[in-house]
Amino acid sequence: MEELDIGLITKRSIRGVLALISRNLVINLLSFGASLVIFTILTPQEVGIYIGVIAIQRVISFLTDFGLGAALVQKKDSVSQNDITTIFTIQGAATFVLFLLVLALREPIMTFFRMEEIGGRLLVVLVFTIFLASFKTIPSILLERAINFQKHVIPQIAESFVFNLLLIVLLLLNYKIDSFSIAFLVSSIISIPLYYCICPWKLRLGIHKKSLAHLRYGIQFQAKNVLATLKDDLLIIFLWRVFSSVELGFIGFGQRFAFFAYRYIVDSVTKVTFSTYARLQHDRKLLTNAIEKSLFYVSSVMFPSLFGLIIAAPYTIQYFPKWNNKWEPAIFSLIFFCLNAAVSSLSGILVNVLDATGKVKTTLRLMVLWTFLVWILTPILIFFYGYNGVSVASFLVTTTIVYTVFLVKKFVDFKFFGSIYKPAIATVFMSVVVFIFSQVLVKDFLSLIFVILIGGAVYIFSLFAIAKKELISGIKQFGIKL
Repeated sequence: MEELDIGLITKRSIRGVLALISRNLVINLLSFGASLVIFTILTPQEVGIYIGVIAIQRVISFLTDFGLGAALVQKKDSVSQNDITTIFTIQGAATFVLFLLVLALREPIMTFFRMEEIGGRLLVVLVFTIFLASFKTIPSILLERAINFQKHVIPQIAESFVFNLLLIVLLLLNYKIDSFSIAFLVSSIISIPLYYCICPWKLRLGIHKKSLAHLRYGIQFQAKNVLATLKDDLLIIFLWRVFSSVELGFIGFGQRFAFFAYRYIVDSVTKVTFSTYARLQHDRKLLTNAIEKSLFYVSSVMFPSLFGLIIAAPYTIQYFPKWNNKWEPAIFSLIFFCLNAAVSSLSGILVNVLDATGKVKTTLRLMVLWTFLVWILTPILIFFYGYNGVSVASFLVTTTIVYTVFLVKKFVDFKFFGSIYKPAIATVFMSVVVFIFSQVLVKDFLSLIFVILIGGAVYIFSLFAIAKKELISGIKQFGIKL
């Protein structure tokens, strides 16, 4: 395995962020376009069915993920061929067995979850794609360890392009939920040979006793993810039993749009910085600098995006072509999910630091706390506010970021508020301007777009005025000459 010095780690990390952001720009533009088609063509009930099935699939997928991939990425020493072969064999066998079980138990599962036939077909396809994904695990691990995300993005972009394009076409042809089944299957198959072209690896089967030591870290790491599944996906399944598919559709609408920017920016940053933090964990000064820059740049993008969405959401739902206020009942949920995403974008970075530096037990305790709070607060708040209580509960849980900051500060002395206050000030100024202009100018969809552009310009100029030094420094690091 290639040994990387600090300079090369920094260089590849910056390039990795650019590569992943570029990937996510393409992927999320396609995904955003597909989302607009989904929420235009499908009814809230159909959206609710899709969301419920996806939640069930995610719960099932964690039964076959032992966290071994993350264990190898985090490993300080080089990985052996035996390590790689063992991981591939375990995950491949587990996912295939699970697929056979779901196929055999499809009818009982459909009955238990009050699932329609169309949902049952989607579930079988999604579980099969979990098995297909096991073939992509090893190339992905090797590319992540080398912090070579430029190559990593190629099959991801191709898979997303095929999925979203095919999904849009099938939806327009009125295939409804079956559109997802076909798109998931085709895109998953196409991406596999691309991974092996970019990162060749000869398929081998075998389990080596020494390599099983990775299970210790992996299981601890995955225990946290299982709790995340319990906190998020099992909660959706529970809500599917409490509310109708229509109300679940409203919840899903709010979540999808609130976390759009999160998936675009935060997922890119955390994926790259996991490897970066792991390599810098013994140099506290460099690690501190990396954390503070991550917080600054993430908040610089997330804050204006989310608070701008809060202001623009009622107008968007009213004036977007063919929506006709269909999604108006989701506005309240959207607002609180946006507040959730704003805080989560920061806490996600901090949890990533803990994971990458081997503090897995600490993040596990955090996840236990969050899961406990979600399952306590959600039933209470839905009793008073119905399905809107879900978003309120999710936001209240994120206030525990204060505790997360404390945990990270125990071993890294970084400035939390010092890293985010400038983007926060610029966002407040932008929000005031957008709110005033929207009250006066917004009469249709085109005027809404105009106000959004004004808000974006105001934010950029405001941030540059108060954070010129940080922005110029970041631009220079990306290799752009001023």
